[in-house]
Amino acid sequence: MIGSRGFRPTLVLAVAALTLVAVTSLTAQEVLTNDSLIALKKAGLSDSIIISKIKSSQTKFDASTKGLIGLKNAGMSDQVIEAVVNAGSAAPAPPAAAAPAAPAAAAAPAAARESIVHLIAGKSVELVAANAALEFNTAFFDSKSELVLKGRKAPYRVADKKPVFYSTWSPNDAPLVRLKPGSDHDDRNLKISSGSFAPFGGSVKYGVRSEDKVDMEAAERDARGLYKLTPKEPLKPGEYGFVLTYGMAAGASGRVYDFGVD
Repeated sequence: MIGSRGFRPTLVLAVAALTLVAVTSLTAQEVLTNDSLIALKKAGLSDSIIISKIKSSQTKFDASTKGLIGLKNAGMSDQVIEAVVNAGSAAPAPPAAAAPAAPAAAAAPAAARESIVHLIAGKSVELVAANAALEFNTAFFDSKSELVLKGRKAPYRVADKKPVFYSTWSPNDAPLVRLKPGSDHDDRNLKISSGSFAPFGGSVKYGVRSEDKVDMEAAERDARGLYKLTPKEPLKPGEYGFVLTYGMAAGASGRVYDFGVD
């Protein structure tokens, strides 16, 4: 009887230890990050294997514009980057007491911050504003000016031909335009003024031309003051941007929230 009583505590401790090991092995699952994908790429694994790994693993990706550019610079293909965007990054679940809301509205940013975001797979990716230089070209009795962005292609790429955006600006204050690739420079541009002059007069037209604007569906504004912006027709492959028109008439450089459609 004495030996039996002395054995029971040892048995209980052994069972507890085995249970702890089992729980630890179940919870210590690998979490894929941007650095993990770069390591897999450097190891020579194919895109199909990397995408399968993304789909079968827990993920905590940096899907911000900066994070996606980093993956692109590391040699990741568009297919892998799209899988990263679709997987998103781990986020805490909303409070149980929160009122249910449509996925699009829940993913949009707070109205207090000036921004434009692209809604994709229920998550929002904030566009980074590019500073566009204002360039003038004056000839005899003729002049024009253009907003010019560096690079023939925007770093942020969109696969959806009818993307959904949320903006703190109305379509009139930040119209969506199609940018023209430079003919002899590594840039994109948008004509914003033209004029002709005569010895006793002339005229100048200033602002975004109607032929450069993309027609949008009626802009819906939610309770937070955010505008939901969607193109009326599918976007053709090319370069686009939301152009802030504030200060243009005074000759100030414009901010362009640019993206490309592949």
